[in-house]
Amino acid sequence: MTAAASFTRLASIVGFAFVVATARAEVVPPLDHVIVVVMENKNPEDVNDASFISGLVRSGATFSDYRAIAHPSQPNYVALWSGGTQGIDSNRCPATSSPLMTPNLGTLSESAGLTWRAYAENLPAAGSDECFADGKRYSRKHAPWTNFGNIDHRNERPFAELAADIAAGRLPRLAFVIPNNSNNMHDGSVAQGDDWLARNLPGMIEAVGPNGIVVLTWDENRSGSENRILTVVSGPRVKRGFVSDRPVNHYTMLRTLCDGLALPPPGAAAAERPMLDIWVNPSGDPKAEQEPGATRSTGS
Repeated sequence: MTAAASFTRLASIVGFAFVVATARAEVVPPLDHVIVVVMENKNPEDVNDASFISGLVRSGATFSDYRAIAHPSQPNYVALWSGGTQGIDSNRCPATSSPLMTPNLGTLSESAGLTWRAYAENLPAAGSDECFADGKRYSRKHAPWTNFGNIDHRNERPFAELAADIAAGRLPRLAFVIPNNSNNMHDGSVAQGDDWLARNLPGMIEAVGPNGIVVLTWDENRSGSENRILTVVSGPRVKRGFVSDRPVNHYTMLRTLCDGLALPPPGAAAAERPMLDIWVNPSGDPKAEQEPGATRSTGS
């Protein structure tokens, strides 16, 4: 074999290996547990410098162009839960056209045999359909699952049960956590919300284990058509200090969560390309190492 032929063959092998390796990496890794925590009505610059949140940003993956779907609050929660606003454009309670029967994370999880729960602070009782409770510290507009008639509402629980479920080894595969209106920055201060996160998120991050993630996001920003919000993904499978420049939104996040949990993405999430650039070792190769320091991507 001539030198030129040998070089051509080597280049072909290397090229094929690169394509295979890239293809293997272009996936969302399987996720054992997902916890999504939703806060309220803040621009990124409002919260980036908060004591706990700033540390979370340094240890997780964030997005320079993450946008909510709409204003006001309720359609954003419904969009993240079901892949569409389902015609809801207000905070009306009960929501327009409820009970909704479109596919959502609850129905998809139940059909696949996956456990799910929503934990809301000051929820008056499991499965409650009250619009408000405890002086409006609980607001149904922040609990989208209550608007759907095709899920098991026994999975809607008071927030205090999350700690008990973690302690008993009953953490569901998918959990949504909704702080009350004092702690989610809706009525309380950024400092109060940051303190609530500092007291609660570390335990959640530990609980999801080596193949789980905790997503901290905001429903919408304070105002304006751009609707940019901070979103942080934390967990051992996520690159530390990573910032993705790719434009993403609540539908992109929903698609990513569905891929990680092996669920079919509902509604507008099906047309989204999942978040692929934030993961450490998505292929599961034990030889892969986490990238140190802050990085930035304009790709996936």
